[in-house]
This record gives sequence, C-alpha cells and structure tokens, in this order.
Amino acid sequence: MARDFRVIRDGMAGVPPGMPGLWAVACLGGVSLERGVPIAEIHDYIKEPDNVVWLDVKDPGPSELAMLIDEFGLHPVGLEAESLGRRRPKVDEFKGYALLITCVAVPGDDPKVLRTTELDLCLGRNFVVSIHRGRVPALEEAMARWMHGGPRLREGVGFLVFAVMDALVASFASFLAGIEEDVEEMEIAVFTRSDEESVRTLLQLKRNLAALRHELQSLRTIFEVLLRRDHPFFPEGAEVYLRDVYDHLLRMLDVLEAGRERADAAMDATLAIGSHRLNKTMKSLSLITVAMAVIGSVFGAYGMNFEEMPLARAPWGFWFVAAGTIVLVTTPLLIGWWRRWW
Repeated sequence: MARDFRVIRDGMAGVPPGMPGLWAVACLGGVSLERGVPIAEIHDYIKEPDNVVWLDVKDPGPSELAMLIDEFGLHPVGLEAESLGRRRPKVDEFKGYALLITCVAVPGDDPKVLRTTELDLCLGRNFVVSIHRGRVPALEEAMARWMHGGPRLREGVGFLVFAVMDALVASFASFLAGIEEDVEEMEIAVFTRSDEESVRTLLQLKRNLAALRHELQSLRTIFEVLLRRDHPFFPEGAEVYLRDVYDHLLRMLDVLEAGRERADAAMDATLAIGSHRLNKTMKSLSLITVAMAVIGSVFGAYGMNFEEMPLARAPWGFWFVAAGTIVLVTTPLLIGWWRRWW
C-alpha cells in the first residue's frame, strides 16, 4: 500500500525490526513510498525511470542470487555466495550498475573490539540492492532516514545512496568516540601508574586504531572512485551528497590520526616514566650497595687474624668503631637526601 512520505513518523516507523531476508521499498515518482514490494513485481517498478527501488537481501542463498540476476540484470561474477564476506573493499563497474564491496561496523560482544561485516551495494540508475550477512543496524538507520527524506525523495537514487553511505560511515563513529575516551583516560593514567596493564591497554588501543584506519581508508578509496565526475550511474546533484559524506569521512580520519599520535605519545611517556622509575630504583640500590660495602670492609678488617688492630683490645673499641662507621655512612646519605641529589 502506498503511503505519502509526510505521514511517516520519526524513528524506525515502517522499518521491520532486524529486517527480514528480503525487504523491498519503492519510492514512486519521489512522492510516495510503498513498502513490502512483492519481489515478483520489482521489475515493473524499475521500468519506470522516476521510481527508486531499494532491495535489502540478508543472508542470500542461491535462489536469492538467481532472483537478483533475473530482476536487476546483475552479473553473476559479482554475486558469488561463497565469496561473500571475504572480499576486499573495491568498486567494480558492470553494464548498467556499479558494485560497491564495502564494510560496515556492527555491534559485538566486546564494545572495545571493532567488528565489521561485508556489505555489497549494487547501485543502478534507479535502484539500490544491499547484500549482507546478519543484522546490520546501519541499514535500518539508512532506511528510516530515506523514508523520512521528504522533498529530497524527488532527487532520486542520489539521496538514497547518500542515506546508505552516510549511515555506513557513521557506524564507525561510536567506536572512534570510544577510542578517544580510552586515549584520554590513558593520558591521565600514564602519570599515576606505569605497569604492564597500562602497556597492554595502550597496545590494544593501537591495534584498534590500526584496524579502524584500515577500514576507513578502504572507504576513502571507494569514495574517490564514486566522486569521479564521469561516473555514469548517478544523476546530476548526487555528487553534493556524496561529497558531504566524504567530508565526514575525512574528519573521522583526521580525528583518527590525532588519536594515533596521542596513543604513540602516551606509549612513549609510559615507557619513559617506567625507565625513569627503574633508574631511580637502581640509584637507590647502588647507594645501599655502597653503604653496605663500607660497613662490610670496616668490620671485615676487624675480623681478620691480626695481632695488632686499633681499638681491638679496648673495652669500648667495638662501639666506637660501629658508631663511627654508621656516622661515616649515614652522613653523606642524609646530606644527599636533604639536597635532593637522589
């Protein structure tokens, strides 16, 4: 049933929780939205150039991939089920559409560990097909944003691609924000504690930053291909939306690089502080060693088998030698402590 875009409420209204295996939405002439489009009728919607169709395919099997080939004319090479989830991000151009192999962040058991899944997007002149495994919350957010597009629905597939790509990039934002908080905590903690746990935490942060940088750099490469002015699959004006998302991606990369520099500085500071504390400990141990060497040499001399030793036969000789040795050893130590030499 068609519904005008102005009556759709905010939030995830109209988007099924988790989205089923096949979910199709059609925008009819930029005026109304029709959800739950029957798969057998998708071809009829695509034939109208003013319509825009978004088909989401979750956990595709051979029958779903065969349907995509028949209904959308997709090339079988880009729809190999056995390779889904194991391909590097890239852009391939086929007759009538472009295939974007991207990645998107998805929730995991540990929020401090980046978890991604492959997301394949087939972009045509008036359709978008998203293919993935498992639930992808970013696509649900993109669906809600597109369905609340209002007048921008009239801009065709360009606004739909903007909604999907913006949600895809934004899926990494929360993870990046968490890394920033962890880096700030480590910058504060580096001067209060310097132990193995701090080094282990910093190494985990650096691994997370490296993993996130790899994913964002892959997306950057994809955007550089999409923003070519001779790209045939987007209508005039779509470049404005893509460039806005690209700017968002560049800002995230700038924040990421700043985080990497801060993590490197925190690691250097942690190692430097640990080395400084070790040097202070070694200095204290050296002083104790020198003091014990003086005491040992004095009392060792009196333990030798000599007939004549100064004060050896005096009744107060032991106490005099002991007191003199203690004064001789402790006086320099106290002076050094008072003058803060160590």
